[in-house]
Amino acid sequence: MPVAWIISGVIASLLVLPALAVTITRLLPGDSLWWVILRACTPVAIVPYTLAVIALVAMSHGLRGSARTTASSALAAVVSLLILHVWWFAKPFLADAPGSATDDGFVVMTANLHIGRADPDAVLDAVDRHGVDVLVLVEVTPTALVELDEAGLGRRLGHRAGAAQPDRDGIMLFANNPLHDLTEIDTSSPGFGAEMTTSSGPLRILAVHPIAPNNGVAQWANDLDVVVAAARASHGPTMVAGDFNATLDHPQLQALMDSDYRDASADAGLGWRPTWPSSDNVRLISLRLPSLFGLDHVFIRGPLEATDADVRAMPGSDHRALVTRIAWTDSLDRAADQLPAPPDADPAAR
Repeated sequence: MPVAWIISGVIASLLVLPALAVTITRLLPGDSLWWVILRACTPVAIVPYTLAVIALVAMSHGLRGSARTTASSALAAVVSLLILHVWWFAKPFLADAPGSATDDGFVVMTANLHIGRADPDAVLDAVDRHGVDVLVLVEVTPTALVELDEAGLGRRLGHRAGAAQPDRDGIMLFANNPLHDLTEIDTSSPGFGAEMTTSSGPLRILAVHPIAPNNGVAQWANDLDVVVAAARASHGPTMVAGDFNATLDHPQLQALMDSDYRDASADAGLGWRPTWPSSDNVRLISLRLPSLFGLDHVFIRGPLEATDADVRAMPGSDHRALVTRIAWTDSLDRAADQLPAPPDADPAAR
């Protein structure tokens, strides 16, 4: 057997083995930190599987007899695994919004301030540049809040809920429209819900920040379960936004999407928009890591559709901000049209 064939086979094996570990993790439940990390790598595994397919095609070229049969079988198996990962990646993009987008909408941005270290001017620049109407910030420290207000956040978004806290516990919601009916979400890192008044009716917003899995996988899983339960319990049009410390491949977020919620980033169209890590702040062996994982999300349910989504670097933070344009859909009007007409008023009451 030519040396080139042997080399191709070794390369294919080295590519498939770690990718296969990701596939197995994606298929099976687990409770370890490595399980959480490998499951988050589900979209990344598309790359080694693709390269392995190329290596196997090169290896099988010119083979005869049993060697060709073996190579073809291996190629078919790897192609099947590649298709499976592509399906997992594409599935969130296939969810349809109820109705068609109207001109009535708003822009939401969620960002992790990295314990208040994010540049406040960069945050305000993003708010102004994208015309943000709803802003969810996590890891808001008292000092960071003062700096944001000095930069003009209070003048730009006049309504707020939540509180700044030391360390990673601060979470706040800023909006152009009034906020009321606040409720707590009982996660280990604070979260809350608020009702926002809009021109198309009330919108329930849940601002969340489950604990990171490296601080305890069991607590991380419990926090996500609490968030999913709060989202399911919400009535009417609802938006859930924040740093989830989880990807769409983790089971809790899959459960959320099975509850008629859609990931707004996927709803906005085909595109991979990872938010962590920010390449400027997270390094491995002195090398900057590219953004690989979508940990920050906006989920929507009801007559809402995401029409655009983008990520934006936040100097000083280890996360990139997620900016999403949300539109109300005409299904809200159709639902109103289907309501029975109110009875005529009693003439005696006039």
